This record gives sequence, structure tokens and C-alpha cells, in this order.
Amino acid sequence: MAISTVSPITSFLIAQKDEVTAAQTYAKTDAATANEIATFEKDAASITTVDGLLKNYSVLQVVLGAYGLSSLSGQTAVIKDLLTQDPSSSTSLAAKSSNASWQAFAKAFAVWSEHDGVSTVSPFTTGSSTISVTADPTETTELTLTATLPSSSSTQDSYTTAGVTTYDSSGNATQVALQWTRSSSDPLSWNVSAYDTSGNGAVATNSYNVTFNSDGSIASVSNAVSGESIVTSSSSDLTAFFPISLTNSDGTTQDIKLVLGTVDSTTDGTVMATSDTQTTSVSQADSMSGSGTSLTMSSVVVGSTTGTGQTYLSSPLDPDQTIDDSDSIPVSMRSYLSVKWTQTGNSTWSVSVVNPYDSSSVTSSSVYSVSFDSLGNVYSVNGQSTTTIPTLTAVMGGTTYSINLESPTLSTSQKTTESTLTNPSATTSYDGVDMTTLVDDFEQTQYEQSKANQKDGVGNALYFSRKISGVTTLAQVMSDSTLLKVVETVLGYNPDQIGALDYSQQVQMLTGKIDFSQFTTADGIKKYAEQYLAMLQINPQTSSDALSTMDLFGGSNSSEGIVALFDVSSSSSGSSSLYSALF
Repeated sequence: MAISTVSPITSFLIAQKDEVTAAQTYAKTDAATANEIATFEKDAASITTVDGLLKNYSVLQVVLGAYGLSSLSGQTAVIKDLLTQDPSSSTSLAAKSSNASWQAFAKAFAVWSEHDGVSTVSPFTTGSSTISVTADPTETTELTLTATLPSSSSTQDSYTTAGVTTYDSSGNATQVALQWTRSSSDPLSWNVSAYDTSGNGAVATNSYNVTFNSDGSIASVSNAVSGESIVTSSSSDLTAFFPISLTNSDGTTQDIKLVLGTVDSTTDGTVMATSDTQTTSVSQADSMSGSGTSLTMSSVVVGSTTGTGQTYLSSPLDPDQTIDDSDSIPVSMRSYLSVKWTQTGNSTWSVSVVNPYDSSSVTSSSVYSVSFDSLGNVYSVNGQSTTTIPTLTAVMGGTTYSINLESPTLSTSQKTTESTLTNPSATTSYDGVDMTTLVDDFEQTQYEQSKANQKDGVGNALYFSRKISGVTTLAQVMSDSTLLKVVETVLGYNPDQIGALDYSQQVQMLTGKIDFSQFTTADGIKKYAEQYLAMLQINPQTSSDALSTMDLFGGSNSSEGIVALFDVSSSSSGSSSLYSALF
């Protein structure tokens, strides 16, 4: 190998100073690299399955190149195993390999390995963000609320959350929402209760008082019926919560802890606004008004003209609250009413009255079929052209109630839902795979593997400098062909000659020879890379294409190869048998 006028060490030091910029320049001038990046940036965000990734050649090349795994390009079975096996399991291919690049690759796409190679959203993101995917239904034990209630001076005295899905042990779903009502005597005190938004009475009647401090933080939570304190600032556990009970379809009871936040904290969970200019959470349902047997439901937006399978339930109302309060009637013995809307067709809804805490208590209710036009306005009821809905009637506890419905509407665009009440077990969050980072890493890998940088070993030195940090075992070095080549060269071995030996013989030769402390500092890594380049000048090596997967795991002349790392017997003859046994 001829020695150039600019030494490889000098070329390495110059390239290392701003490799990212040099790599970006190379990517723009190399047609193949530029085309693969363009396709990746166009298609990656729409890929939600492992199969989808494997079928998109350009996207796959960018991803593999970014992780230094271009040699796996044609090994579909290996890639699929890495992306569908739990990388935290000791039996997974990634774990057995001890290959840092394989493990990083598998862990980055853990959203696929934990969901059979399929996710509800793409793992590829723009920026360092997380993705949330629908998890397999598990029994709900906790719900959390993150909301801002109106300030003490606000005229808004109520707030209702959107419903959130809970699951029982069999995976059956129930929609639960919270209704908040401010005390008429204390602007810092609120009453909160949970209810079944489907109107089926799955949630047992409940009522709790939540008092806030003047700074908007929660001061205490207590049972509104018994007066029993649940949490105060003097409690050992300052988690602000209250318990609710659900009756499942099989008759079993399910207890759920509803977490509101932390006592005396203004930074998490539920708080009160401290001024009218502060943004507050938007109520997702309205309640009827009135008392006694004559009630009114004001005009509300019950859904959208474009939605399907929609429902709307007004917040529960105790029509006899004034009397019940004066007579100290327990919450569990009170009767509540809600107006329930259910979409039955593209533009048709049914409306009736229910008791959201006891579906059997309303013994009779009028039911109307209401149709809306393309603008979201009522145009017929029970097939008769009209813009007015007749009075709804309902019989509960022997008393007949009349509800005047002011004409509801549908939104002509998708109805926005503010989800402040969440079920932590219903979704799982993962770190997204940043597309920009992948492109940057791919560009660097392509730049390092370019013919110009491979000529004098500069590309390998750059790769080594990027990847060796954190490598602490011989197995990790031997599982990466480029790292192994650099180390063997520095130790005075010819990589081609030592590569012809059995894996066990290679291990024997290299054991104890590598000082891993050199890889713990940037200066140590740089000096090691420079040693590699200097050794190449003394003992030039014949350049060759990157090792194939079969080369890495031992050719047909090897009795074991790196397969020993996987505890796989190599008694079968030939590389084909060995490869089959391995994967």
C-alpha cells in the first residue's frame, strides 16, 4: 500500500473533527445514499409493522446502516427475530449475541417486539418524543386525572371530564367520567363523583369533597357522605385520591383508585386556577337544569356529522337535590337522571333518559329517533319533519319527570375531546426512534464505508471511535467485525489469518490481550484509533468487502464460530446446517 502525502492519521483527525458535516456532504453527492434517505424521509412515518419495514428496501437500508448492520440486509429472518423477540429476555437473539449493535437495534424497536411486530402507530418520530400504543386490556386498578378547575372567582361552577375506558379481568370495557360541582358556600371546595358514561349503572354511587388551597393545590379529600378524611397535608402518603367501585357484567366488584394528584402540589395532577385569565380544562358534558319534576336540557353538541358509533351522556343530575340535602339523604339512596344520546345511523340518533348509577331504576322513558341534516341541525323526529324535539318523559321511583330538550346539534368537523382522565394501564409508552438521528447515523456509516475512507482504514477508525465506547467484553468486540478488525490489527494480528481459526482458538488468542480501560475516555479511544492506522502503514492489509453474516458466525471450515455465544451445537456439517441451527 503506497503511503499518501497526507497520512491516514492526519486524514482521520481532520475527518473526526466534523464528521457529521462531511457525512452530510457525502450523502448529497452519492446518488444511492441520497435516494435511500429521500425514500426513508417520505415513507418511514407510515410504517407500523415489521413486515412493512422489511418490504421497504430503502427504509430498511437506512435503518440497518444507522445501526451499523448493513451486512444483515439480505438476512430477513435474522432481522425479524431481532425485531419481534423481547430484547430483555435472555433467550432472545439480541441478548444471546452480545452484539451491542444488535441489542441497540432491538431495544429501539421494543414497541414491535412486545406487540407481535405490529404497533398502532409508527415507531419513527420526528424529534425525541415518546409514542403511546394501545396495550392489551388488563384489569384497571387506577385512573389518573390531570385537570385545571375554574378559579375561585370564576362563574363556572362545574366541570365534567370525557369518559375513559376501564377494563375488568376479562377485558370487558366500561366508560367512566368525573363530574365536579363547586360548593355554594366555599369557592375552594368542590364535590366530585364518578359515573358510567354509557348509562348502564356500572359505577356505584359515590361522592367526595375536595378542598383546595389558595395557591390552587389540593388541601384535602374526604368522603362527602361519612365525612371520613382520605388524605390531608398531614397524611404520611400525600397522594390525593378517592376509591370507586364498579359492578362488572359477571356481577363481580372491581375497585379502582382514582388519583387526583398530590396534596399541596401545584405542578401535577388536579389543580384550581388562581385567576380568571388562567387556562382551565374544558367541560366535556353538560348537566340538565331545574329541580323537581320539570327539567331542561340546554342545547349541546352531541357529536359530529362525520363520526360513527358516537354517544353522549349529560352529567348526572339529582332532581331532588335541595330536598335530599336538607333531609341528609345518603348519596347511595339518591336518584339521578341523565339524557342519553346514541348514534344509530349516519345521521340518526336515539335519545332517552337514564339513571347512570342504576339502569333499572327508570321504569319508563320516552325514546325518540332524531335525524340531523348535513349542517348538524335537527330536521326530523320519529320520521316527522320538525326542528323541535318533543318533551322527554321518564318514570323513576313512581315519579314522572319531564325534560324539555332545547335542540342539540352536530359539529360538521371532528368533535374535539379533551382527555384529562386517563387509564395508565390502557396504553404503553415507548421512546420513539428519531428519524433525524437515524439519517445522521446512516450518513456517517455510508461516509465511513465509502471507498475513499476504506482505502487507508480511515473509515474503520472513524467507526471504531463512534462505537467502542461502552464495550467492555471480548464477546462484544468479536461480535462486531469492524471493531474486531481494529483491535486485532492493533494487537499485531492479521485479521484474515486469525479469522481462519476456530472461534474458540480466536478467543484463546485474544483473552487478556485487550485493555478495555483505554475505551473509557475520548483521548484513549482516539489514541487507539491512531495506533490502528499506524499499524496499517507498517503492515498493510488487503481490502475486502464487509463480512457477510455467515462469515461473522463462522464459515463452513469453522467447527464453531461465534455460534458458541448462542449455546448452539455445530455438530451438523456445512454452513447451511449451522445457519439453520442458529436461527
